[in-house]
Amino acid sequence: MKKYLKIIVTILILIAIGFGLYYFFKKSPVAQDFLGGIFPGTFKTGEKTGVQPIAGEKLQALTQDPIFDYWINSKTGNIYYLTPVGQIIRVSGGQEELVNSQTLNRLNQLTASPDGTSATAKFSYPDFPTFSIFDTVANAWHPLPAGTLAAAWSPTASEIAYLDNKALKILNLVNQKTAEVLKLTQKEAELYWRPDSKILLTNGLLSSELESQIWSINPANKTITPLLSEVGLAVKWSLDGKFGIRLKSVNRAPLLGLIDENGQTLAELTFVTLPSKCLIREKKIYCAVPKNLPERVNLPEDYYKKAVYFEDNFYLIDLNTGGVSTIFSPDSPIDAEHLELDGDRLLFKNRLDEKLYQLTL
Repeated sequence: MKKYLKIIVTILILIAIGFGLYYFFKKSPVAQDFLGGIFPGTFKTGEKTGVQPIAGEKLQALTQDPIFDYWINSKTGNIYYLTPVGQIIRVSGGQEELVNSQTLNRLNQLTASPDGTSATAKFSYPDFPTFSIFDTVANAWHPLPAGTLAAAWSPTASEIAYLDNKALKILNLVNQKTAEVLKLTQKEAELYWRPDSKILLTNGLLSSELESQIWSINPANKTITPLLSEVGLAVKWSLDGKFGIRLKSVNRAPLLGLIDENGQTLAELTFVTLPSKCLIREKKIYCAVPKNLPERVNLPEDYYKKAVYFEDNFYLIDLNTGGVSTIFSPDSPIDAEHLELDGDRLLFKNRLDEKLYQLTL
């Protein structure tokens, strides 16, 4: 009897300790911060909490051949993509059609206008970076000024901000007039034009060992102010510019967080992925999250140099409720990037076969 009594007492003590830990993590602000700020639970990379595999028909390849990148024309609902050699294909009603056969060498970047009626392509990189605009109405290319190093669409898609080796300028696409904003010299840079009319300039250093900066430029009064500075910095902004998924490096370890429009950290997330593998839409964050991270991986540079590939699960974070849910756990490996929401489907490019896919939500 004494033996059984000791066992029962031990079990009761363990239950009491477990309850105490649960109460602490639920109520303690410090513990809540440890568990991910506004997001409850211990959601970490590689976990399969609540994973419910979805039938294969939920996942479908939309292209037969590899793509470079894609965009959606919101006015027509058509999908356009660049082939690896720069030709333009339109996907409509499940059918693929070649709409422009011109080839572009050494493609580097594709950025769609807010309505998707046009897109800019950066090619001939890195020797002689060149930018052109593709118009889906005329199905034709129109070059940006020679010497353009970076470009960004205005929120109305009627203007383009571009940086050359002397200044930041704005090109009006209606009257074709150019206005200079600031004298500026920056060899490597990325631009993002927020809906509040601020233009963000990033110095383009994607390295876990180097510090990168983001500056905020006000075109109206032609001022520039620092916004954010971190080692290993990479950011993906929401459509309205109110939030961003930020990656930084702390002692060579990647750390993912949610920031506001002023660069202030709202929450440090307890999982790691690349911002380019996430999408923020109306306070909902869709992310493709690696099941496991290799040891000694250097993010973000190893991913963009294609020195490492991932196997992802798909998660949804609801900023309204703080809830985290698994929306898809694929049976076959998927390394997803460039997520876009189109009605009830999530589009993405799979880096493992470089095809365009849709996931029905």
